[in-house]
Amino acid sequence: MSRRLVAVLVVIAPLFFWRLGRPGFSDTEGMFAEPAREMLVTGDWVTPRMNGEPFLTKPPLVYWLSAALFTLTGPTEHARLWPALAGLATVATTGALGALLFGEGAGIAAALMLATSVGFFVESRLLRADMVLVLAITLALYIYVRLRRGGGVLAAVGFWATIGLGMLDKGLLAVLLPGGIIAAAEAAEGVLRPRTLIARLRALHAPLGMVVLAVLAGPWHALASLRNPGFLWDYTVNQHLLFFFDEKLPRDSIPDSLGFFLTMFPLRGLPWSLLLPAAAVWAYRTARDDPARASAVGLVASWVAVVVGFFALASSRLEHYSLPALPAMALLVGAMLVDARSRVGLGWLIGPLVAAAALALGVLLLPPARLIAWIDPTLTGLGLDALARPTGLLLAAALSGMGLLLARHRTRLALAVGVAGTAALLVVVQVAHERVEALFSWRPFAQMIHDRAPNGARVFFRASDEYQLCGGLEYYLRRPVDLLAPPGWVPPTFLAGRTERLFTSPAELGRAWREGDAFWVSDDVEAPGTEGKLAPAPHALVARAGSRVLLQAQ
Repeated sequence: MSRRLVAVLVVIAPLFFWRLGRPGFSDTEGMFAEPAREMLVTGDWVTPRMNGEPFLTKPPLVYWLSAALFTLTGPTEHARLWPALAGLATVATTGALGALLFGEGAGIAAALMLATSVGFFVESRLLRADMVLVLAITLALYIYVRLRRGGGVLAAVGFWATIGLGMLDKGLLAVLLPGGIIAAAEAAEGVLRPRTLIARLRALHAPLGMVVLAVLAGPWHALASLRNPGFLWDYTVNQHLLFFFDEKLPRDSIPDSLGFFLTMFPLRGLPWSLLLPAAAVWAYRTARDDPARASAVGLVASWVAVVVGFFALASSRLEHYSLPALPAMALLVGAMLVDARSRVGLGWLIGPLVAAAALALGVLLLPPARLIAWIDPTLTGLGLDALARPTGLLLAAALSGMGLLLARHRTRLALAVGVAGTAALLVVVQVAHERVEALFSWRPFAQMIHDRAPNGARVFFRASDEYQLCGGLEYYLRRPVDLLAPPGWVPPTFLAGRTERLFTSPAELGRAWREGDAFWVSDDVEAPGTEGKLAPAPHALVARAGSRVLLQAQ
């Protein structure tokens, strides 16, 4: 790793770790925090649990990492340290890979862009498994390039070990995505043909790789299967194959539309994704005219195409699934900027920046409260309107400054202005995230329950689809809750015969409610007043935040 790349990491690291413990865990973060907490309570590090019952929808790596931290600190939001470290390591790996493929300048530019991409920054500060997967894919591709350039057995071990750890994080995706990227790149290059497939696998030391995967990922999968009948079928068929086609049971996630998925990829890459059209032109012309760099361009282009294309085809797609393509986006844009003068017209570079700056300036002309209400009425009254105009001014200044400097061929200075402006924007993003805590975290409701019932009370949780959304509430209550079964819920095979233990019956809810000293919590009560049709009576409304409702028995 070069000194310049180390300097970049030193400079950006405080941004990744600043206020890492705020705000409270979101719903999806609670799905990782609570099983980690229950690992400590039960002492069982093989079977993750939610509300006391097996929760085997994800491999255990992030649970293990969080639980290991909890053994030292107790339950804390600073478990986000792990995705933050994974994000920082991904930045370092992207910079090193860029240097291998396109030269040190391109690697430094790519590292800076990735670190200051809005979606990458946000995801690096969320306790989820996705950032570790991004690191595994990026590191595997870096080692693959080293193998192509003469790396030996140790490099091969590192390649397969990276994939093995990725399997403990996100299952077979850690094999399919880097494998698909490599296959697509080699096919485009003309290296991979049916006759040479065996030779290509030998070049990657595939027999050795199977041993490495078995040693790293095999033990947990075997133990989980032995201790939880039905897990193996659910893991291989339900959670992978059927999930891809949105046929998984139970139906506990709502997929995003294809348009929304494709739109969110460039939005997560802002502001640098504004240069993607220019990068696409540069990649095409470089692959056509520069044989020495054609294979490097092909690898990075295949990276974007395979990740975005794979999940675009998946009926179960969620918008954040495109996250592993962000390092490739940064590599393309970074390499393009270093070589922009000779291969890309200024119109491709400046046009999107000018348009986005004009749009940002338009924000200054709108009443902030009306703008926030138009985006989402539930965001009103949370102090976001005070951030609207400063954010618009900051964006307009940074984007117009970048455009002006690129027009004058001051690429390095344009990059510096973009990085500085985006870093300031990311501070605003974090402040906004903290201000809307009540809309996505159960921490405020848990505190209200503690205040109203310090000696404990029964808490009934209702979710119309994903019962595991209770994880954050359980984490902050530090105890199980009474779950109400979603309508038509079908248990996964590893929970067969456990439904009665996992869920509380309506009859028991009615009895406990009549006795009092009980709370009812839901996250999907859309219109004020409709909770009366869903919850038992009599009750008092304790709090409402967006569609989240807390009721107390009267």
